[in-house]
Amino acid sequence: MRRKDTVKPFFVVSILALSLVGACRADEPMVTVQYRDKPPYSYTKDGKPAGFLIERTMEIFTRANVKADFQEIPVKRITRDIQENASAICSPSWYKLPEREVYARFSAPIHQDRPHLVLAGVHMQDKLRSIKTLKELFGIPELRLGKVSGTSYGAELDALISTTAQTAMDSTVTPLGMAKMIKRKRADYMLIDEEDYKFLNQQKEVDAEDVKPVHFPDMPPGLMRYIMCSKSVGPETMARLDKAIAQVIPGLK
Repeated sequence: MRRKDTVKPFFVVSILALSLVGACRADEPMVTVQYRDKPPYSYTKDGKPAGFLIERTMEIFTRANVKADFQEIPVKRITRDIQENASAICSPSWYKLPEREVYARFSAPIHQDRPHLVLAGVHMQDKLRSIKTLKELFGIPELRLGKVSGTSYGAELDALISTTAQTAMDSTVTPLGMAKMIKRKRADYMLIDEEDYKFLNQQKEVDAEDVKPVHFPDMPPGLMRYIMCSKSVGPETMARLDKAIAQVIPGLK
């Protein structure tokens, strides 16, 4: 009789503990992590998410104990989905801009860029020799700037682009696609961050005989990149992500 009495309460407590564990797991937030095709930051390889910022983001979500489903999505749709706020969505590798803060939440920074480069067609090389600054480059009206549609180059460069008298070739392509358009002389030059350029170089996707990188002394410094989330991702989840970021990338502020 005593044995039954001692076993029964233990059994009840065990069932209660298991049910609480199950409830905790059920309550864990599930976030769709939408990423764009932007190697080496994020892309799909052999049907799986890849890229150094995707790997970092996976570690952050794991440490934060936030369940995540990774999906490659076109850049304009990511922005639209986060604006619509119909579900919990996060996306890594975004600049924090005032217009985005209106509709999105941002994590602590997860990466800092190096300054952008100008990637120019060889048909521009003679003209480039006489151009000493980025401001001067933007001031030549007959040049054609190649711009990847739906992306930001940072507030300072975006402002320069918006005020230039040049015709902007605004196209929904990857940085590689835009480089190929410059090779075909559909545009004269583009802005590209160093990580993009290094990756294209390593993959031998960019031929130095067709396009060449140019450094300008007045190029703005590289910006921080963040995880941008819809407001359906609550403050508690964002706090968990920020705590994990501090563990994964200590010192980046």
